[in-house]
Amino acid sequence: MTQAARGGAPAGAPPRPAASGRATVLLLAVACGLCVANLYYLQPILPDLAASLDVRPESLTPALSATQLGYALGLLALVPLGDVLDRRRLVSVLVSCAAVVLLLIPLARGTLLVVLFLPLGLFSVAAMVIVPMAAGMAPAQRRGQVVGTVMTGVILGALLCRTVAGLITGVAGWRAVFWCAAAAMCGVLVLLRRVIPRRSAQEERPPLTPAAYLRLLASVAALVRHHPELARRCVYGGLGFGAFTVLWTAVPLLLAEPPYDFGASAIGLVGLLGAGGALGANLAGRHADRGRSTAVSVLSFALIALSFAGVAAWQSALLMICLAVVLIDFAVQAAHITNQTAVFQRVEASERSRVTTAYMTSYFLGGAVGSALMGPVWREGGWAASALLGCAFGALALLLVTGHALRTRRNHPSGKGVRATDA
Repeated sequence: MTQAARGGAPAGAPPRPAASGRATVLLLAVACGLCVANLYYLQPILPDLAASLDVRPESLTPALSATQLGYALGLLALVPLGDVLDRRRLVSVLVSCAAVVLLLIPLARGTLLVVLFLPLGLFSVAAMVIVPMAAGMAPAQRRGQVVGTVMTGVILGALLCRTVAGLITGVAGWRAVFWCAAAAMCGVLVLLRRVIPRRSAQEERPPLTPAAYLRLLASVAALVRHHPELARRCVYGGLGFGAFTVLWTAVPLLLAEPPYDFGASAIGLVGLLGAGGALGANLAGRHADRGRSTAVSVLSFALIALSFAGVAAWQSALLMICLAVVLIDFAVQAAHITNQTAVFQRVEASERSRVTTAYMTSYFLGGAVGSALMGPVWREGGWAASALLGCAFGALALLLVTGHALRTRRNHPSGKGVRATDA
């Protein structure tokens, strides 16, 4: 394997930006946050959009699932290309296509409107091309911290976009949200073309043939088979994000109904409560660097299950709902960063984009399942049933994490040779 294939810079190549440099990491974090925000603009404005189109809000939940399915498809089909193509060019194409889709959404109606959220999710995977690149540029001893910082941008983008979307909708209507998002994508394009280095002549590779592309996709499954830790973290991630989508599909629906009757702006402001998730990302990254992945995972999934159980029992207390938003967002993001750090520590630099594909595809498939279940669950049982569904996602993940940890401890009773990231 060549040095370029392993992710290192070949002799004579221009120096890459140092991922440990604060400015570079912050710029990448901002770009990732704006790309991922595309997936969540719809959540807080769903009631307003439904009223504008004269349909019931739950009839638009397929658009949420379409966005997450599109993102999962992009992770599976496009992110692996980051291991073999010029990342600068790949990211530029993806961001440009996302901008075009965002411009078209306000012009569409009916089925076409729902369908357009599929390519929006597909092209928004640009963020997941950037994350493994940042991990590869970081020194091993700081990889968790760097990944945590970049993912903090992702988390803040996912959370704050709800607030921004709600405020814009309150002032200028839901269509303005997507026009502003398209403008943001143009800004990201300019930003990334300045930050991501051009590929040097020594790094150029032959054109990717269809056969080579199929082999590249097949190698993703091979990586999952050969890395049990990756397989486990894929399952944990899917369950965690399933809980997250249950929360953020149910909360806007709940707050739009009596006795709250919140508008889009007020629902968007509730998204600010989830900013604690950014703190979870940084804390989890630091503890993962110290070999405490199992403990963070157990505590995170326990917190998710208990928080959902609490709001299922006290659904009429707005304070309890707000507290659950803070705790669940914090726990989901802490588990997510722990999962990513654990798998990045165990693979070669040349495999990181495909590892990201495997993990994040499972992650968003879990989210798509959560959104798909929310339509019938909300219709039949409302908030209480939705909270129990979120509790089930967290409890199952907790059962799997603790079960594996106990099996590992039985097989290695002395604890020698077993790091916490093995569980």
